[in-house]
Amino acid sequence: MEVKKVRQILKTLADDTRMRIINLLSFHDLNVAELCSILGESQSMISRHLMRLRLTSLVTDIRDGQFVYYHLVMPEDAFQKKLVKCLIDKENRIEAFEKDIEKLRGVKNKA
Repeated sequence: MEVKKVRQILKTLADDTRMRIINLLSFHDLNVAELCSILGESQSMISRHLMRLRLTSLVTDIRDGQFVYYHLVMPEDAFQKKLVKCLIDKENRIEAFEKDIEKLRGVKNKA
C-alpha cells in the first residue's frame, strides 16, 4: 500500500465525528437526519463528514425512495480493515460510542 493512501485513511479516521459515524453505521444503516439527531450536529456538518468517508470508500449510500441511507463498507485492504475493526470492536468500546448506541436505539424505536 502506498504511503499516500495510508495517510488519507488515517486523516479520515482522525476525527471524532467520523469515528462516531463509523461506529453507528456498524450497527445500522442511517440517514443524515438520524445521524444529526444522534450526534447533535448540523445537517451540513454530517454531510461533509459523510462525503469524506465516501471518498475513502468507507461508506456508501443506498437510495430508498426519497431517503438516502448510509452504509459502512468493510475495506478489502487488510490494513484498512484492521483499522476499522479496531474502531468497532465491541469488547473495547469507547465510552462516547456507547452513548451514541443508546441514542441510536432511541431513534430506531421511534421509527
